[in-house]
Amino acid sequence: MEDRPKFAFVGNSHMAFWALNIYFPQWECMNYGAPGEGLAYVESFSVDTSDCYVVVQFGTNDIYRLNDENADEYVERYVKAVLAIPSLKTYLFCIFPRNDYDDYSTAVNKFIRMLNQKIHARLEGTEIVCLDVFDRLLQHGRLNPGLTIDDLHLNGKGYSILSDALKKAVNG
Repeated sequence: MEDRPKFAFVGNSHMAFWALNIYFPQWECMNYGAPGEGLAYVESFSVDTSDCYVVVQFGTNDIYRLNDENADEYVERYVKAVLAIPSLKTYLFCIFPRNDYDDYSTAVNKFIRMLNQKIHARLEGTEIVCLDVFDRLLQHGRLNPGLTIDDLHLNGKGYSILSDALKKAVNG
Protein backbone atom coordinates (compact mmCIF):
# COMPACT_ATOMS: atom_id res chain seq x y z
CA MET A 1 0.00 0.00 0.00
CA GLU A 2 1.30 3.45 -0.90
CA ASP A 3 1.97 5.83 1.96
CA ARG A 4 -0.52 8.63 2.31
CA PRO A 5 0.93 12.15 2.43
CA LYS A 6 1.12 13.57 5.94
CA PHE A 7 -0.47 16.94 6.68
CA ALA A 8 -0.20 18.85 9.95
CA PHE A 9 -2.84 21.53 10.60
CA VAL A 10 -1.68 24.28 12.96
CA GLY A 11 -3.61 27.24 14.31
CA ASN A 12 -6.73 28.23 16.18
CA SER A 13 -10.29 26.88 16.42
CA HIS A 14 -10.76 27.10 12.65
CA MET A 15 -8.15 24.34 12.41
CA ALA A 16 -9.24 22.49 15.56
CA PHE A 17 -12.86 22.11 14.45
CA TRP A 18 -12.12 21.09 10.84
CA ALA A 19 -13.31 17.50 10.24
CA LEU A 20 -10.11 16.63 8.41
CA ASN A 21 -10.83 12.91 7.99
CA ILE A 22 -14.05 13.77 6.12
CA TYR A 23 -12.54 16.38 3.78
CA PHE A 24 -9.16 14.68 3.24
CA PRO A 25 -9.54 10.90 3.55
CA GLN A 26 -6.61 10.45 1.13
CA TRP A 27 -4.22 12.18 3.56
CA GLU A 28 -2.86 11.32 6.97
CA CYS A 29 -3.93 14.40 8.95
CA MET A 30 -2.70 15.56 12.33
CA ASN A 31 -4.66 18.39 13.91
CA TYR A 32 -2.71 20.81 16.09
CA GLY A 33 -5.47 23.42 16.13
CA ALA A 34 -6.08 24.98 19.54
CA PRO A 35 -9.26 26.99 20.18
CA GLY A 36 -8.64 30.52 21.42
CA GLU A 37 -5.01 30.55 20.36
CA GLY A 38 -3.08 32.88 18.11
CA LEU A 39 0.41 34.16 17.47
CA ALA A 40 1.91 33.12 20.83
CA TYR A 41 0.80 29.51 20.23
CA VAL A 42 2.33 29.41 16.74
CA GLU A 43 5.53 31.08 17.98
CA SER A 44 5.88 28.37 20.64
CA PHE A 45 4.82 25.47 18.37
CA SER A 46 7.52 22.84 18.81
CA VAL A 47 6.19 19.67 17.16
CA ASP A 48 8.55 18.25 14.55
CA THR A 49 6.49 18.53 11.37
CA SER A 50 9.48 18.37 9.01
CA ASP A 51 8.06 15.23 7.33
CA CYS A 52 4.65 16.86 6.80
CA TYR A 53 2.92 19.32 4.58
CA VAL A 54 1.81 22.01 7.00
CA VAL A 55 -1.42 24.00 6.83
CA VAL A 56 -1.55 27.10 9.03
CA GLN A 57 -4.37 29.50 9.92
CA PHE A 58 -4.50 31.89 12.85
CA GLY A 59 -4.84 35.55 13.69
CA THR A 60 -8.51 36.15 14.39
CA ASN A 61 -7.98 35.74 18.15
CA ASP A 62 -5.22 38.38 18.10
CA ILE A 63 -7.30 41.14 16.50
CA TYR A 64 -8.46 42.79 19.74
CA ARG A 65 -4.82 43.41 20.73
CA LEU A 66 -3.93 45.05 17.43
CA ASN A 67 -4.15 48.57 16.03
CA ASP A 68 -2.45 50.70 13.39
CA GLU A 69 0.52 51.35 15.72
CA ASN A 70 1.44 47.69 16.36
CA ALA A 71 0.23 46.06 13.11
CA ASP A 72 3.65 46.06 11.41
CA GLU A 73 5.36 44.47 14.41
CA TYR A 74 2.60 41.83 14.51
CA VAL A 75 3.06 41.09 10.80
CA GLU A 76 6.81 40.59 11.30
CA ARG A 77 6.24 38.21 14.22
CA TYR A 78 3.46 36.43 12.31
CA VAL A 79 5.66 35.81 9.25
CA LYS A 80 8.62 34.72 11.39
CA ALA A 81 6.42 32.24 13.29
CA VAL A 82 5.01 30.73 10.08
CA LEU A 83 8.45 30.43 8.50
CA ALA A 84 9.79 28.71 11.64
CA ILE A 85 7.41 25.73 11.37
CA PRO A 86 9.35 22.87 9.78
CA SER A 87 7.59 21.37 6.74
CA LEU A 88 7.90 19.75 3.35
CA LYS A 89 5.78 22.68 2.17
CA THR A 90 3.64 25.21 4.06
CA TYR A 91 0.18 26.40 3.06
CA LEU A 92 -0.95 29.52 4.89
CA PHE A 93 -4.59 30.54 4.97
CA CYS A 94 -5.29 34.24 5.36
CA ILE A 95 -6.66 35.60 8.60
CA PHE A 96 -10.41 35.04 8.32
CA PRO A 97 -13.03 37.77 8.67
CA ARG A 98 -15.11 37.96 11.83
CA ASN A 99 -18.50 39.34 12.85
CA ASP A 100 -18.51 39.76 16.59
CA TYR A 101 -19.10 43.49 16.76
CA ASP A 102 -22.57 44.54 17.91
CA ASP A 103 -22.84 47.50 15.54
CA TYR A 104 -22.51 45.35 12.38
CA SER A 105 -19.39 47.33 11.51
CA THR A 106 -17.14 46.18 8.70
CA ALA A 107 -14.15 48.07 10.14
CA VAL A 108 -12.60 44.98 11.75
CA ASN A 109 -12.64 43.14 8.43
CA LYS A 110 -11.06 46.11 6.64
CA PHE A 111 -8.28 45.95 9.25
CA ILE A 112 -7.93 42.17 8.77
CA ARG A 113 -7.75 42.66 4.99
CA MET A 114 -4.90 45.16 5.50
CA LEU A 115 -3.06 42.67 7.76
CA ASN A 116 -3.52 39.93 5.17
CA GLN A 117 -2.11 42.17 2.44
CA LYS A 118 0.94 43.00 4.56
CA ILE A 119 1.52 39.34 5.45
CA HIS A 120 1.15 38.26 1.82
CA ALA A 121 3.58 40.97 0.65
CA ARG A 122 6.09 39.97 3.33
CA LEU A 123 5.91 36.31 2.22
CA GLU A 124 6.59 37.04 -1.45
CA GLY A 125 9.75 35.27 -2.51
CA THR A 126 9.39 32.55 0.14
CA GLU A 127 8.23 28.96 -0.37
CA ILE A 128 5.00 29.60 1.58
CA VAL A 129 1.83 29.09 -0.46
CA CYS A 130 -0.71 31.75 0.55
CA LEU A 131 -4.35 30.70 0.38
CA ASP A 132 -6.46 33.83 0.27
CA VAL A 133 -10.09 32.85 0.80
CA PHE A 134 -10.97 36.13 2.51
CA ASP A 135 -13.34 37.44 -0.17
CA ARG A 136 -14.99 34.03 -0.54
CA LEU A 137 -15.90 34.14 3.17
CA LEU A 138 -17.33 37.68 2.99
CA GLN A 139 -20.81 38.99 2.33
CA HIS A 140 -21.36 42.76 2.39
CA GLY A 141 -18.03 43.29 4.17
CA ARG A 142 -18.79 40.81 6.94
CA LEU A 143 -18.20 37.11 7.48
CA ASN A 144 -21.01 35.44 5.55
CA PRO A 145 -23.43 34.09 8.21
CA GLY A 146 -24.40 31.31 5.80
CA LEU A 147 -20.87 29.91 6.22
CA THR A 148 -20.84 29.88 10.02
CA ILE A 149 -22.44 28.13 12.95
CA ASP A 150 -22.25 31.19 15.24
CA ASP A 151 -21.11 34.18 13.15
CA LEU A 152 -17.46 33.25 13.85
CA HIS A 153 -16.78 29.54 13.46
CA LEU A 154 -17.23 27.91 10.08
CA ASN A 155 -19.90 25.37 9.16
CA GLY A 156 -19.66 22.66 6.49
CA LYS A 157 -20.11 25.16 3.66
CA GLY A 158 -17.30 27.30 5.07
CA TYR A 159 -15.00 24.30 5.46
CA SER A 160 -15.81 23.24 1.89
CA ILE A 161 -14.38 26.57 0.70
CA LEU A 162 -11.19 25.95 2.71
CA SER A 163 -10.94 22.35 1.57
CA ASP A 164 -11.39 23.21 -2.10
CA ALA A 165 -8.75 25.97 -1.91
CA LEU A 166 -6.27 23.66 -0.18
CA LYS A 167 -6.84 20.74 -2.55
CA LYS A 168 -6.45 23.04 -5.55
CA ALA A 169 -3.15 24.39 -4.17
CA VAL A 170 -1.81 20.94 -3.30
CA ASN A 171 -2.79 19.35 -6.61
CA GLY A 172 -2.21 22.52 -8.56
